[in-house]
Amino acid sequence: MTATAPVREAQPAVPGSDIKLGLTLYSLTSEWAAGRYDLAGLLDVVEQAGIGPGIEIVASQTIRTYPAVTGEFVRDWREAFDRHGFVPSSFGCNLDMGRRRDRDMTLDEEYEFTVTQFRSASALGFPLVRIQSAKPELIRRLLPVAEELDLTMAWELHAPLGPNSSKVLEIRETYAELDSPRLGFVADFSATMHAMSPTILRKLAKMGLGREELDRLQEIWATDADINARHGEFVEYLHSRGIAPESLGSFARLAFNMHGHVDPAEWADIMPQIKHVHAKFYDIDEHGDEPAIDYPAIVREFVRGGYAGFFSSEWEGHAFADLDEADPVDLVQKQHDLIRRSLRAALSDDFTDKDA
Repeated sequence: MTATAPVREAQPAVPGSDIKLGLTLYSLTSEWAAGRYDLAGLLDVVEQAGIGPGIEIVASQTIRTYPAVTGEFVRDWREAFDRHGFVPSSFGCNLDMGRRRDRDMTLDEEYEFTVTQFRSASALGFPLVRIQSAKPELIRRLLPVAEELDLTMAWELHAPLGPNSSKVLEIRETYAELDSPRLGFVADFSATMHAMSPTILRKLAKMGLGREELDRLQEIWATDADINARHGEFVEYLHSRGIAPESLGSFARLAFNMHGHVDPAEWADIMPQIKHVHAKFYDIDEHGDEPAIDYPAIVREFVRGGYAGFFSSEWEGHAFADLDEADPVDLVQKQHDLIRRSLRAALSDDFTDKDA
């Protein structure tokens, strides 16, 4: 199955910019998992709240028959998008290396599994597929499929990686070798945070960490050591305080691998290859700002770099917050306000710089 209808165009978030708004349905993970919405109800909520028009999905979460789609699902999906005036932005593919208990996927299995998802994305009308963890050899094999299906293939750059991390440099070298406009990156703003999110600090406080432990955690996080070294140092510190690291479950490591502190200026190094943006956020404070992510500074980089595409809101506070602790729809609305405000400021700055 391949796409037969043209992709509808979304309007810019702010005149003078080519940046458009939307969200990934992953932002409502907790409500979806709790059975608050079926897919039709979820799309209704997005329209009512005015937080489209760009819609991104994580295929493994949204498609019950993942990695393939049924004809019925395709028909219902396209009818819903026509009814709501939505625009498909990004189809999130997963490799799911652990689908078998006895071993990881072989390269051939990775290829076949991903191709099935590419065909699902095409059938649903998505112009872009987000890939994760794919190594150069797999990217080379997938490129002809992307060309056949008229898809852009974008490798997600997520915390703790930055544009100049060794793993990303390897992908950049592969892209340079292949020299295809269908290859690019998904920029995830978790990579360029200036502080740890208040949401995870609240979670860890509920799990028993005191002010001193939380302060030390943030000091270790802010160092330039790699993630394994920082996590190891924090584990040693917990032992010295008589705290069993396992009492924090996975959160002691998530504090590091979901919060990167690369300088936002590094986005400029790959800006021409950024095809899609995960506008990651965890909190919006009483001033309408994201306390751990400098949206004005990041947006300025994207405006100056001439980025044209979606900022797809990705509220990942649900990873640390309990159900009903926050309202993700309200938070996305506020984040869209923050992005628009940041865009206007960046455009004003840009015009001032040009006039100087």
